[in-house]
Amino acid sequence: MKVLHFVTGGFSGATKVAVDLIASHNKIAHVDNLLVMRRKKTTTLEKLSELDDKNINYELVTGSTHIATVRELKKICQKWQPDILVAHGFPEHLLGRQAGLLAKVPILIQVEHNSKERYTPWKLYQTRKLSKHTDKVVAVSKGVAQVLTEQHLEAPIQAIPNGIDTERFGGINPVAILDRPKDLIMVGRYAKSKDHVTLIEALHQLKQRGFAPSLTLVGDGRKQYKQQVNSLVERYGLQSQVNFIEYSREVDTLLSQHKVFVMSSRFEGLNLAVLEAMASACVVIGSRAIGVEELIEDQRDGFLFPIGDATALADIIETILSKPVDYQSLALSAREKVLAYYNQQKVTQAYYQLFQDLLTSH
Repeated sequence: MKVLHFVTGGFSGATKVAVDLIASHNKIAHVDNLLVMRRKKTTTLEKLSELDDKNINYELVTGSTHIATVRELKKICQKWQPDILVAHGFPEHLLGRQAGLLAKVPILIQVEHNSKERYTPWKLYQTRKLSKHTDKVVAVSKGVAQVLTEQHLEAPIQAIPNGIDTERFGGINPVAILDRPKDLIMVGRYAKSKDHVTLIEALHQLKQRGFAPSLTLVGDGRKQYKQQVNSLVERYGLQSQVNFIEYSREVDTLLSQHKVFVMSSRFEGLNLAVLEAMASACVVIGSRAIGVEELIEDQRDGFLFPIGDATALADIIETILSKPVDYQSLALSAREKVLAYYNQQKVTQAYYQLFQDLLTSH
């Protein structure tokens, strides 16, 4: 079985899912995998070195124009001759399937990682047309599956929730909340959809109440939006409270040092960072966004707040940090949920079974 995964080279959540799938499927003797990434500004040598460390076979194609991307990917398909092409995310699922069709790849799969994308009428027409030639559309959450259903695609849709490495995050005995030296952490790329601004606004409100928790922000992304966040931190005089970390290969260690994880997104597919924080037994606070809300049962294994509501978020943070020991059992409940339902091994097995079924029926 030869499987080609095509995804953005921006090392987003979609890239991480593709890499994790390949790393797991590489352990199966009769599965040959190739990762092809569309080059982005954030496709750095440091990030590519991680692929080498994991023995991931990969190639890069240009991101200059969509036509050039399709042309280069088509050539790779013709040379490598995959049985299955898995195209992850938007717009890569359009470009990937176009190249796969031109190269006559037998089986095409679309994986949708987000609940809200920039679908113009033309792009929506393209995805509906391509769905006629697509063997399966995979949604990474129930919320995403519902969004795809509303697109009236002709290909069958299957929900396969994302998973994480539960051995890496949290370990066997996660650090108790009271023994963690730092307060708040958010892990996510800088983009308006992640809504770091609401978190900074909440931190400002807490400062006005005489409450000054520390906050670690981990991620890179759009420079303009990151500058907006930086400017807001400076305007409110929060520099001593906020620590910016652009990129880290030790997110698991960082999570174990923090009491509370916050995800303030306006929309998601299925947020991996939330799962990693839950597995690490942080007390998790998430917005009521698709791809976040379905992971958290409010006040049972985490907390939910209305999208963009800085006051509600500040109230929850103050409640937790005023007496964090009261929320140790809640954090452990979140961890147990991830271990039971979002284990990476279950996810990779589900994809492997999908590939086997499609090959058998093709």
